[in-house]
Amino acid sequence: PGVTPENLPAIIEAIKKTPDDGTGVDTIAELKKVVSDGVVAAQTAVNTISNAAEANNATASTPAVDVYKAAGVTGVADSNLALINSILNDADVKGASVDTVKEIQDIVDAVNKIVNAADGVAGNNSPALTQEDYAKVGVNNIDTPAEVSLLNQVIDGKTKDAVDTAQELQDLANAVDAVIRTAQGGTPAVTEDELKLLDLPGVTPGNLPAIIDAIKKTPDDGTGVDTIAELKKV
Repeated sequence: PGVTPENLPAIIEAIKKTPDDGTGVDTIAELKKVVSDGVVAAQTAVNTISNAAEANNATASTPAVDVYKAAGVTGVADSNLALINSILNDADVKGASVDTVKEIQDIVDAVNKIVNAADGVAGNNSPALTQEDYAKVGVNNIDTPAEVSLLNQVIDGKTKDAVDTAQELQDLANAVDAVIRTAQGGTPAVTEDELKLLDLPGVTPGNLPAIIDAIKKTPDDGTGVDTIAELKKV
């Protein structure tokens, strides 16, 4: 009873916890109870995660890895838990944003793309995130192909500790947005701090106006500054 594609991983986990000799699931009655308990445990875990997002009271360690596992969510480990939970506290991630296993899994999958990309080695073909991925983890202002491209490259060159909170991700996104906005002739123009956050060397208060003018002369769609190499050349 109550088995769905979403709660199946949690039910499987519940079955795995029974004795290895199968004596915990060797009758229909026992199997039904394990399944029923797994379904209840999964929903309880989802509620815990959703409630944390609604109250913005997640911490680096809670909800715990075991809560995500109980919910049937895969890919959560001690190494990425702090970032996942930080995203639960993002203003754009409400309780209703994570009240199903799929919604939670989507966030975890996007986080794992970020963690895998941020290996400190630029240009090593790390998994690219999509605009939808960034939206799922609560990152704002990344809504054009040029912004997605540049932010992917920026994260690819970062180490994990530079992208292990939702705020750090948003700060990078804001810097990327500022570059593309400047290319479009918009204001405010990109700042020295934003360019340095993107790991661009040699930016000073003295040469910043010239850098801004050079960025403004690139195509308005951002294609002239949507890679680190292009931006460094400008």
